[in-house]
Amino acid sequence: MLTTMADIDCFIQGAGVISPQRTYDNREFLPEVTHHDSHVLTCIPPDFKQYFSPMQLRRLGRMPRMVLAAAAICLDDAGVSNVDAIITATGYGAQEDMAKFLDEMLDRNEQQPAPASFIQSGYNAMAGLLAMQLKCTGYNNNFVSRGFAFETALHDAVLYLREKEADRVLLGAFDDASPQQYGEYIRLGYFKKERTDHRALFESRTAGTLQGEGVALFLLSAGRTPENLCRIGDFRMVYRPADYGVLSRELNGFLEANDLTAGDVDVFVNGISGDAARDRWNLALQRDCFTHAAEVRFKHLTGEYATASSFALWLGAEILKKQTIPQAVLGTHIPHRRPLRTALVCNHFLGKNYSFFLLTS
Repeated sequence: MLTTMADIDCFIQGAGVISPQRTYDNREFLPEVTHHDSHVLTCIPPDFKQYFSPMQLRRLGRMPRMVLAAAAICLDDAGVSNVDAIITATGYGAQEDMAKFLDEMLDRNEQQPAPASFIQSGYNAMAGLLAMQLKCTGYNNNFVSRGFAFETALHDAVLYLREKEADRVLLGAFDDASPQQYGEYIRLGYFKKERTDHRALFESRTAGTLQGEGVALFLLSAGRTPENLCRIGDFRMVYRPADYGVLSRELNGFLEANDLTAGDVDVFVNGISGDAARDRWNLALQRDCFTHAAEVRFKHLTGEYATASSFALWLGAEILKKQTIPQAVLGTHIPHRRPLRTALVCNHFLGKNYSFFLLTS
């Protein structure tokens, strides 16, 4: 358990998200669902020619392209051109580039592998590439902690803002869908073995979810402006709660620490994944505490990945900023209150890592 933000204002000034939906255009907000005729949901990127020269396109792998493009979208959304610090998070790193590097090592008998593959295969490669692209010589860090990677990076960003070491922090999260991880997670029962239409993911009554991926970049600041998406009021992590009662008490204690009750929540962003075996506690929280709130679901659009909570944070922030809930993510079709002032994200990763984000307009 970890609570961090009781004595600081932290605001999302801008965001850039590349996902299996067309989220890279901040002028639109999930107007329609892009269907993936596959058991894996992969990202739909923007036209990279807008962001990179032909030489850069040849040298950069798929994940570095997406991270750097998302950063450009984020800074454009915030209306700034530079940042003071860069903090990134990944559950497993850029697995596609890692696999490419290791395959080249084997193919070449460990002799002279391509340097680009090696450089882009490291866990901290994206943080370094962002620093070079943005010419940021300030604080630079990367966190690799699976289902809590994004939350841990957010914690670090808040501490940095609290210490007034920076005015603007670029916070990022990325994970890709690799065949290697897919095979392993099928074996462990985390992904569905049967073919499942992602649009009907929550109608599934079987164990496992669908593999996904995503990139999300946020510009965080300690100052309130009219252009901010929202305020991040607090967050908490809960690892492997012993039972539903423990998780429920943690959530209610989290709300009480912020002088709120469940009845004050307008939007409940539910991180269920279509896994009948591991969604039950999130579904119980919605049933027991938030039937009055608009329930929002998102993993039928993104699939499951270690830093999917970053997409949930973006979704909640956009809802509060735009004061609308796209039909594609509305889980319970009930009249919701206006204005939308408070959103609560409750995500889980594989039924082990639970996290709460409290967002206010």
